[in-house]
Amino acid sequence: MRPEIKEVIDKTVQEEIAQEQKKKRKKSWLLKLLFGSSTFTIGLFVCIGFILFIVLAQGIGKKEEEAPATIPSNGMTVCRPGGKSVAPEELQPHLGGVFTGKAQAFLNAGTQNQIDPVLLAAIAKLETGNGTSNAVKNYNNPGGLMDPGSSQMKGFMKFAILDEGINAMARNLYKNYIGMGITTIEAIGAKYAPPGAANDPHGTNGLWPVLVTKFVAQMGGLTFNCEAGKPGGVVDTGSASSQGFIRPIAQTTITSPFGPRWGTIHKGIDYSCQDGVTSIAASKGGVVEWAKFGASGSGFGGYGNVVVINHGNGYWSL
Repeated sequence: MRPEIKEVIDKTVQEEIAQEQKKKRKKSWLLKLLFGSSTFTIGLFVCIGFILFIVLAQGIGKKEEEAPATIPSNGMTVCRPGGKSVAPEELQPHLGGVFTGKAQAFLNAGTQNQIDPVLLAAIAKLETGNGTSNAVKNYNNPGGLMDPGSSQMKGFMKFAILDEGINAMARNLYKNYIGMGITTIEAIGAKYAPPGAANDPHGTNGLWPVLVTKFVAQMGGLTFNCEAGKPGGVVDTGSASSQGFIRPIAQTTITSPFGPRWGTIHKGIDYSCQDGVTSIAASKGGVVEWAKFGASGSGFGGYGNVVVINHGNGYWSL
């Protein structure tokens, strides 16, 4: 990832963290419940640093943007119900800065270049701080494409109008990712923003797929590469429970069940899986309320990348 674009992503992550810190007092009681109360049931699913559990609790803050509760997902890929095409009026409310009024441009560029318009818009939103970065405002360049004629390719390509820049970004995504079989958000992120890269001093690259997925969900989900049984589609996680929850992964090998363990109560169920291969689904549709690394002292230390989902009716998962 280019340093210039990386700064925008770091800024976006820091802004989300700052927002969460403002809500810390409202959330502190929930953390106490999660780790110190026995008045509710928790279902905890652990998979190589990713832990998913379901709790009965109240809301931890005002919802910013809600995603449809019925959106199916496969790991970090969120599919649009019924494979319906997205309309400009569905994208526009989520676009800001110079992207205001440009929903149709994303739809046109996506269609012309065989890129899901929602994926294109979600990545552009993250890369530019939702249409506010220097590259997109002064160069009409939402994809951070570099000018091959500039010194050491450190200068941005400049486009006459923003529509041209959006189209160029879509062409690049198809040429270097989709056209090469790299179709899921996780796979694109692994190549575009690999965790631990030299230009990732704050360790935020690991959140790139999470944040792109959050924006995709807010826009209603993907239609491209989201057919059941195909890469990026819906995995077989069994029948839903009476409350509408599914297993987070397809296989059912349990390595540590719920109950007594090591002298305490293990408040979860651990499943075996393969790092980087096993798809981990959300247990139920909902709203992503929190997405960050579980740093020590946060209440989620040792959990790795943490995603908190509000499923409604008092149900949450981590």
